Amino acid sequence: MNGRARKWGGFTLLEMMAVIALIGVVFFVALNFYTDLANASTRAANHTRGIRRASAILDRVARDIEGAMLLVKPAEMDPFAFPWIFLGESRLGGNASERLKFVTRNHNPTRTDAAETNLATVAYVVESRPDDSIALYRWSSPHLPDSLDKSFPRKDDDGSYLLAEDLHSFGFQFLDDNNELRSEWDSSTLLESSSLPLAVEIQLSLMSDWTSDGDEPPIYRRRVLIPIRPLDLAALADPNDPIFGSGKDGEKDDDDDDDDEKGKKKKKGNNDGDTQFTNSNCLPRTAPEGATETQKMCVGLANSAPNAPFTKQDYQYMPPECQSLVNTACR
Repeated sequence: MNGRARKWGGFTLLEMMAVIALIGVVFFVALNFYTDLANASTRAANHTRGIRRASAILDRVARDIEGAMLLVKPAEMDPFAFPWIFLGESRLGGNASERLKFVTRNHNPTRTDAAETNLATVAYVVESRPDDSIALYRWSSPHLPDSLDKSFPRKDDDGSYLLAEDLHSFGFQFLDDNNELRSEWDSSTLLESSSLPLAVEIQLSLMSDWTSDGDEPPIYRRRVLIPIRPLDLAALADPNDPIFGSGKDGEKDDDDDDDDEKGKKKKKGNNDGDTQFTNSNCLPRTAPEGATETQKMCVGLANSAPNAPFTKQDYQYMPPECQSLVNTACR
């Protein structure tokens, strides 16, 4: 009786070792699963953090470029005395400009000791670091220079500050009238005198997305439309200009009424031939109820320069949300 109790009263050493081995296998599998899950979660969090950081940088640069503004140089003016410029340069000879300088109207006046407008000269410059990363600096001045200045500020100049660091790459490309992306742009040259690109594509990549196995990190891109085309002040000041003029001051004969009626009919045309339209003709003065932020932005930009010409090309490169707001005759 006592022998049978001892025989069935416990586990053998072999059974205990088998249980321990089984527990070890289960623990090993669970640990690997948890490690893989934690690594995947970390990668997803880093990727999301990278997207948010890249978006914040792109938003800041795009805000300046959206307000890019340029005046047409008068024919009689010395080119070196004309301060308005849109300049993108590639120092490394790549397919994008590493620095950009232009005039924007999106400046918020902050000083109280001097007169300021919403115009400012802005420059973006990159600097290489010893660890092969890139730092991006933004410089701004609330005043235009007295003459043409194609130099770029240094990082320690007044008005310059570090916008972003630990970048793997950064650059600008410019969309011309032929729908081709170019690596450089200079509005002060004879070929591109007083001209602006239709849009600017900003591109950057982050060092945090780079891996040691040699794979290039993903490139984040943002194409920014420049809605305000170069303004010709000479045409705006000419009372006889067919688009902007209002006739000679103090002179009005019997044919003037007929001319006014013809002008009204012309503006109501279908944008064919010589018919010209302006922003005020083609876009509403106020955004409709329920308009998106993009639509509100387009309406605001149009109303900031109501007399600027509006062409079919302008319509073509507008965001699809804004195209729905354009009068049918202007499309």
